[in-house]
Amino acid sequence: MTTCKDHWTSEDSSGFHRLSEDASRLLRQICAACADRPFQEGREEKFRPFDMTRVEFRLAFSELLRGGWIGAMRQIGGNQLFYIPAERLDTLHSRFFPVSPNCLKPEGLRLSVATGPGLAGELFRALLFAVEEGLPLTSKGAVHKKYVSRLACKMQLEEEHLQGLDLRSPYPEDYPQPAVLIIDLLLHLGLLVRRDQTFLPEGNGVEKWLGLSESEMSVLLHAAASRRYGRRTAADRHFRCLICRPEYRPGHWYSLADTVGWMEATGLALPGERPGLVEVSAAWLRCLAGFGWAEVGSDTGGSLCFRWTNSKPHPSVSSESIDPAEARIIVQPDLEVLVPEETPYSLRWSLACFAELVQIDSMWSLRLTRERLERASSRGISPDEVIRWLEHYAESGLPGEVRAVLEQWGRDIGRTALTETLVLSCRSETDAEMIAGHPRLKDGLERLGPRHFAVSQGRAELVRRELASAGMHPLEGLPGSAGEGSPEGGLFRLDPPETGDSGYALSADPAAGLWYAEDHVAAVQAEMPPAPESAEELWPDAAEVPSAWIKEERRYHASTARLLMEQALKWGTKVRLSLEGRPCEFIPERIMPGAWRVSGRLLSFTGETPQELEMSSGDWDTIQLIVPVFRGFPSSSADGGCGMIG
Repeated sequence: MTTCKDHWTSEDSSGFHRLSEDASRLLRQICAACADRPFQEGREEKFRPFDMTRVEFRLAFSELLRGGWIGAMRQIGGNQLFYIPAERLDTLHSRFFPVSPNCLKPEGLRLSVATGPGLAGELFRALLFAVEEGLPLTSKGAVHKKYVSRLACKMQLEEEHLQGLDLRSPYPEDYPQPAVLIIDLLLHLGLLVRRDQTFLPEGNGVEKWLGLSESEMSVLLHAAASRRYGRRTAADRHFRCLICRPEYRPGHWYSLADTVGWMEATGLALPGERPGLVEVSAAWLRCLAGFGWAEVGSDTGGSLCFRWTNSKPHPSVSSESIDPAEARIIVQPDLEVLVPEETPYSLRWSLACFAELVQIDSMWSLRLTRERLERASSRGISPDEVIRWLEHYAESGLPGEVRAVLEQWGRDIGRTALTETLVLSCRSETDAEMIAGHPRLKDGLERLGPRHFAVSQGRAELVRRELASAGMHPLEGLPGSAGEGSPEGGLFRLDPPETGDSGYALSADPAAGLWYAEDHVAAVQAEMPPAPESAEELWPDAAEVPSAWIKEERRYHASTARLLMEQALKWGTKVRLSLEGRPCEFIPERIMPGAWRVSGRLLSFTGETPQELEMSSGDWDTIQLIVPVFRGFPSSSADGGCGMIG
C-alpha cells in the first residue's frame, strides 16, 4: 500500500551514493531508454555500455536488483519483467539529467486552454453525486449512461481537456468521457466500491480521503493520473516527470518545443519520436489544465507553451491542513455560503450535507435551500443541528435573517412523516392464524388484516428464520436489509473525522478502476532480489587458470596469449594490453572464423572513444587478464579498479 506521505519521500534517494560507478552508469542507460516502463528478461544486455564487459554488466545489474533500483516480477506465462520502480524515477531524473529550462517572456503569448477548478474538487462533486444518487450498473456491469450523463452535467472538466489522451475506456464513444474518467479514478483510489448492481462510496476510505489536505490529494491524484491516462512510452513518462521537476516553476511560461528538444539532446527521446511526442505532450498539457494544475498557450508563431499554476503538485512541500475546529466559512445574508481555499475537505463535506454545491473554483460557493435542509433532516440531521453548526463555523456569526429563514423551514419540516413498512403476506387465512399464534413472532409482527402483518423494524431476519423453521419460508425479493450499511448513514454527518494522519492508502492493485492501466498487469508477484553471486558462479573454472595471468602484465608465447584472451572471452571480462608501448584495455567479443583472430572493443586510457577492432596474438606486446572487483578477491590494480583470483 502507498500512502500520501510515503509516495514521495527522501528515502527514495537513500543508497544512491553507495552505487558503484558501473551500476550508476548502467542505471542511467536503463532510465534513459525505459523510464519506468518494463522490459523483458534477456533484453537487458542491450543496455550494456560500450566499454563495459559482460561480467561487469552482470555484477552491476545484480547490484541494482539487490538495491531496489531495478524491480523484477514474473508474468502468468512465466516471463520475467524488469523495471525501474515508479517512485524512483524522479530521483533518477534529478541525479542523471540536470535541467535549467528557459522561461519565456509573457508578452505576446495567448492563452488557449485555461485552468479548470481542480481535480480534487471534481472528485468531491462526483462523490457527493454517487452517495446521493448512486451509480447503478447495467446487466453487463457498465454504469447506466443516464447517470454518467447526469454526472457529466455537474462537472466542469470538459471533453476538450481529454482530446488526444488515448483513454483506454471500455465505454462507447458517446459516453461523456470526463465523467467516465472520474468514475475510473474514484474506483482506482478505492473511494467507490461495487455493491450488488451499483457503485457506491466506500465510507471508511472516503472519510480518510477527506482528511487529507488539498496538496496531499493533488500529489496522489497526479501520480495516479500520470500512470493511468495517455500514451505510455518511455519518452512520454520522461516528459511527465521532467516538467514536474522544481526547475519548472509555477507562474512561468515554458516552450513545449524547447522541452522536447532538450529531451532529444539528453537522450530521453529519439529524434524520430519528436512529431508524435509533441502531439501527445500537448494532449497531456491540456489534461493538466483541465485538472486545475496548468495553463496552455501559444506564442505569435503558434508554437505551444505552458505554465504551472500555484496548484502544481509538489511532493517535497509539506502542506499542513488547518484544524477543522479553527476553520471558518462565510455565510451571506442571501443564503450563499463561501468556503475559503484553506478550508479542510472534511468540513466542506459536512456543509454539503445540507447545502447545495454551486461552484468549486478557488473559493467554493454553496447555497442554503429548503430542499437540502429537508433532505438533511430525512438523514437524521435536524434543522436545529444545522443552525448550531453554522453558528460555530461562520466567520462573522450567522446573520439574523438567515437564522430566521432556517428556523421557519425547520418548523415546517417533520410535521408529518412517510415511512416504509415491510408487509408479510400469507397465502391463506389458516396460515395467518398459525403465524399469529406463534409465540416467538408476537413481538415482531403487527396484524393488519386477515392475511397480512406489518413486520417490526429490525425484526425482518428473526421473522424469516422463524417462518423457515416452521416450514413457511417467505419468498425472497421482498424489501429487507437493503439499505442497511448504506454509506449515507456514515458519510452524512456534521462531525468531521479526527485531524492528523488520516491513514489513507492508495491501493497497489493495478486492476482497480474501469480498465487496466499498465502493460504488465498480467504479472503476478514481485520477485525477490537475487543473492550476491558466488565466485564459483562467475568463474566456474578459476582453479584451472594460472594466477600469473591475473597478477601481472607480461609477454607470453603466442599460444598462451591466445588462451588467455579466450579465457577473458569465456568469463566475459577484459584484458590489459600493451600495443606498441601504449597501455590500453580490450573487451573480446568473439573469435573470428578461419585464422585465429578476435574482435572486440579497444578502450584507451587517454579518454578516446572506444573503437571496434580485430586483433591476433601478434598485435600486442604484453597482456593481463582483468577480473572486476568482487567480494573475496584482492585488488589487482593500484586504483582498486579490478580484482583477481589469488
